[in-house]
Amino acid sequence: MAEPARTLPLQQSRAWDEMVTGTGGVRPHWQGFFLADELTRGAMEERWDAARRLLFQNGVTYHAYADPQGVERPWPLDPVPLLLPAAEWRVISEGLRQRARLMDRVLADLYGEQALIRDQVLPAGLVLGDPGFLRACHGLVQAPAARLTLFAADLVRDPEGQWRVLASRTQTPTGAGYALENRVVLSQTLAESFRNCNVERLAPFFDTLRQTLAALAPRASGPDGSPRMVLLTPGPYNEAYFEHAYLARNLGLILVEGADLTIRDQTVFLKTLGGLERVDVILRRVDDDFCDPLELRPDSALGVPGLVQAVRCGNVTVCNGLGSGLTDSPALLPWMDTLSKHLLGQAPLLPDVPTLWGGDAGQRAEMLGGLDQLVFRPAYSSLGHQPIYGGELDAAGRAEMASRLRQRPQQWVAQEAIAPSTAPVWRDGHMDACPLVLRAFACATRDGDWMVMPGGLARISADDRFAAVSLQQGAGAKDVWITGKTLEGASTPRRRSQMAPDGAGDAGLPTIDLPSRAADHLFWVGRYAERADQAVRILRAAARRLSDDAHPGAEEELVPLLRLMGWMGMIPAGIASLPEADAVRGMRQALEIVADAANPGGLRATMERLRRAAAGVRDRLPSDVSGVLAVLDERAAAPMRADPAVMRLRLDEISALLASLIGLELDGMSRGPAWRFLVLGRRLERAIGIIGSFQGSGLASGTAATGAALSVLLELGAAGTAYRERHPLGVRREPVLSLLLADEEHPRSLAFQIRTVERQLANLPEITGDENGVSPTQLARSLLLTAGELLRDPQPARDGTALCDLTDRLGRMLPDISNLLSQAYFSHVFARTT
Repeated sequence: MAEPARTLPLQQSRAWDEMVTGTGGVRPHWQGFFLADELTRGAMEERWDAARRLLFQNGVTYHAYADPQGVERPWPLDPVPLLLPAAEWRVISEGLRQRARLMDRVLADLYGEQALIRDQVLPAGLVLGDPGFLRACHGLVQAPAARLTLFAADLVRDPEGQWRVLASRTQTPTGAGYALENRVVLSQTLAESFRNCNVERLAPFFDTLRQTLAALAPRASGPDGSPRMVLLTPGPYNEAYFEHAYLARNLGLILVEGADLTIRDQTVFLKTLGGLERVDVILRRVDDDFCDPLELRPDSALGVPGLVQAVRCGNVTVCNGLGSGLTDSPALLPWMDTLSKHLLGQAPLLPDVPTLWGGDAGQRAEMLGGLDQLVFRPAYSSLGHQPIYGGELDAAGRAEMASRLRQRPQQWVAQEAIAPSTAPVWRDGHMDACPLVLRAFACATRDGDWMVMPGGLARISADDRFAAVSLQQGAGAKDVWITGKTLEGASTPRRRSQMAPDGAGDAGLPTIDLPSRAADHLFWVGRYAERADQAVRILRAAARRLSDDAHPGAEEELVPLLRLMGWMGMIPAGIASLPEADAVRGMRQALEIVADAANPGGLRATMERLRRAAAGVRDRLPSDVSGVLAVLDERAAAPMRADPAVMRLRLDEISALLASLIGLELDGMSRGPAWRFLVLGRRLERAIGIIGSFQGSGLASGTAATGAALSVLLELGAAGTAYRERHPLGVRREPVLSLLLADEEHPRSLAFQIRTVERQLANLPEITGDENGVSPTQLARSLLLTAGELLRDPQPARDGTALCDLTDRLGRMLPDISNLLSQAYFSHVFARTT
């Protein structure tokens, strides 16, 4: 067996500084950066504040698994980029291209004829003992560019200035989307420095990636002339879900979860509104073993049963190929020199961080002899990534580490504790030097070569002593600028809208490709947004009556408001049923209850539901909507005082933000299925809310004072101005009810909602019936027709009994319509009409 190359003991010299030379001078490629006027302390603070606002408005987050509340954290971008000269980057690029070719050859062999094991180039135990080796994928024929479409490597620079490979990322290389967003933000906030440095653009890399994916489709083209490509995500609770949605939008892919896909006849189909549509290419962000619960991991709820067989039959291309996580293992690093010479006939252009594997007896002896000097890591990616620093261990800790190493030696690797290079980081108004790790990316091209992204994602260590770059542990991020190459035209990255026509609401995707799950989320985004708006209107009305002494009939009007709050579940029934004499005291108690963030019926809970629903369709909503939702979430999450005057100011602000969502729906989204389901959810929820306001306030049942209830309903329905224009001489029952129920020109009347739902439903795909000929869409239209006829009857506006009967019937009918839409489009029970 060939011996792996290794060079120990440790290097102990001082860390390399990326910006400053050993004599204290600024490195030449940083000169252009410091020529700009943007880097004075005041200007830097101003630009950093602008960058944070952009990140917040764009919804750039990552998910903190360690947080018990599962909080989405703001993206920790540092405002000072990492600068690397073009000449140095060419060397790194060549090394990355070579490493990507090598990893592809290794994967092809280990999942093929396994000559590397047979010829004893690699130990059999290293490969076959790795949980990342998927036996179900052995013999799986995959095109080279599909086997490894996107490759990433984590690089550290040693004290001598040499870049070394710390780890390879071949399974689901993350960070490319964050690198693009970093560039978008910093190219705007540091525009002068960006121009001075002649920074290379990132857009061609993503253009190439999309072209490669399209070329990997197993069939010539889909029905519209292009392959159907999707990005498979674990879902909105994944650490990097923002990146998944961002990449899908910029690459023109459909963002899907496992439940959005199904296998028919060994072929992958997407569950869309109109039925099943064949999928040609899957760019996955789901780990290998989770991709297919049928053949890989039975307990996975993230994958698609039968996916491996579909790949085996050549009916779909999965990128990166299933099983590619095998070469993520750091246990392979000691053999990289040998593998490169054996497979490529040349030594690695980028050396590795010296590494030892415990499964080899000779290397294990060196590991045991260097317990106080080495960094110990799990040998296989499935075992985690938490390092153990030998130099930090006391005698008992070293003894325990030695025991663990002897018990399961094959599960450990040890690496030289190289002091990583440091780069400037903006902290508290000045620059500090912090260690970093550079993640660089390469993608396969259609002609069999590799293209390296001219930049990358630099991660700042959370610990100034080590290259501990986990975002879960507080690490930061930097943009990477490759400087010194003169470019034609603007060098800012192109957004998706510049790459191809892009509908604001549907991200430029074919409308038929809206997944059923996404339609469901959009439907509930509309419903939760309307629920939040209804709650805010009720609370504003209550706070105004408590804080405005000049409001006539304020105490009497508090009674129907209390009844309505109880009907909606915002407050306990005991407070909601208080008589008029106790209405002021009761409403003050009610506001305290509603202001409590732990109240499941309060405004905060509704806003949280809205946020979660919107998170699942981030790629389907305009970026401005994401920004408004982020501000809404921030304002709703802030502690709310129960003081009526103070609460009223907060509610006015939230109301304005909710109103801006409606404006963005109207003017910021194309009229495709995504927009229609958003509107359907909002209008159905508003119709249900109108019926609820009649019933909850006591007007329909006759248990509330008619004048007080009518005044409250006019305010909640934003109909006061329209009513006074027609009837300036007081509030009367029949004209008020006619306006709120039957006026098809008033946007908050019940008839307007019914008509809008009818119109949107007519523009959606028709769903055929079951074996009994029952079509849920036909039933929904029939119910809507009946509702419209009921509203044209003038009797409910005149007679209390007729009003009670009308609200009772519609109160049952409207939820039935919602259920029928769910049955037709979200549960995917019915086939597409052909």
